Amino acid sequence: MDLSLALVALALFLFGGALTALAMLCRAGRGRVFRAWVDTHGAGPGRGFAYAETTVLVLLPMCAQTVFVAGGVGGLASVDVLREAMASVLVPAAVILEVLIWVVLLLLIGYRSVLPLWIYPAWLRETRRAEVEHLRAQRGRRL
Repeated sequence: MDLSLALVALALFLFGGALTALAMLCRAGRGRVFRAWVDTHGAGPGRGFAYAETTVLVLLPMCAQTVFVAGGVGGLASVDVLREAMASVLVPAAVILEVLIWVVLLLLIGYRSVLPLWIYPAWLRETRRAEVEHLRAQRGRRL
């Protein structure tokens, strides 16, 4: 067993756990610190793209998942028997799967001022639903 790869995998798992805990606290935390990412400007011409919401609700959990996958790959690669299989099958499969997931999520969030409603936590979903309806009404008046 390669101890250095095992330690790197452990560090990646700990870092992924910290990112996951931060993402969960931002979604469910009740304090002002954990909800500082919420865009309070509302829908309209001055809002623009909600970078903080996209970062907390989409990119932070995806980064945590990617770090966990990297830790799993590193942990499996630290075992001598699995190292050859890792190089030929598991690493390319993990990389392709992660890239596909990233592409799908980035296509979902790109060029949107309001993310898809299923991404928002329950306590914010009604506010964003009202903003989506407002934007649809605005778009309907322009047509």
